[in-house]
Amino acid sequence: MELDHLFIFIAPDGPEPGRLESLGFEENFRRSHPGQGTRNICYVFDNAYLELLWLENEAEARSPAVARTQLADRARWRENAASPLGVALRGYGPQVPLPFETWDYHTPFRPTGRKVLPIAAFSDDLAQPLVFGSPGDLRPDHWPDEHQSARQSAMGIREIAEVEVVLPDTVAPAEELQTLADQGLLKLSSGPAQGIILTLNREDGALLRLSLPDCTLR
Repeated sequence: MELDHLFIFIAPDGPEPGRLESLGFEENFRRSHPGQGTRNICYVFDNAYLELLWLENEAEARSPAVARTQLADRARWRENAASPLGVALRGYGPQVPLPFETWDYHTPFRPTGRKVLPIAAFSDDLAQPLVFGSPGDLRPDHWPDEHQSARQSAMGIREIAEVEVVLPDTVAPAEELQTLADQGLLKLSSGPAQGIILTLNREDGALLRLSLPDCTLR
């Protein structure tokens, strides 16, 4: 089991895509999620990808099929202290089950392929990230789509080497989230504001740290 992708909610027409572009990151693709009420922009690395997600249709996000995900509330995280973060895992299955209780989310926007995603029950707590099983089975460097295979080669960045989930000082990580940290799938820390810090491997061996949502690179 390994990291497949991460998402963080931004405001519609928020500054984050422009900030990432100014740092040298290239958008690889964007998608709409009809029926779920969200859209995204994705930045692909060899082993995983980053998704900037925003709310497009609140009525769809609050529909009975989607409501338990609480995406509409997570999108308003600056107002309600919800976690804007999502962590998707791939490589799970009968031999490697997800290490927590889940519920089945029937995605309204996938006409083909896997339509049921297991979502962690502990993520019902809005203060915790939304953790779920990925609909994809392959690393991005094994995807067949040539357009997506370009990834972040212009910056010489290859992989996401580490994901650090930063929780507010007032929020303790759920036991299940701590289990993912114990298994080496992510790192946990606390701070005055929530977010994620990605450690990125560059081709020359250097490590870069990208912090979100402020979009700083060092």
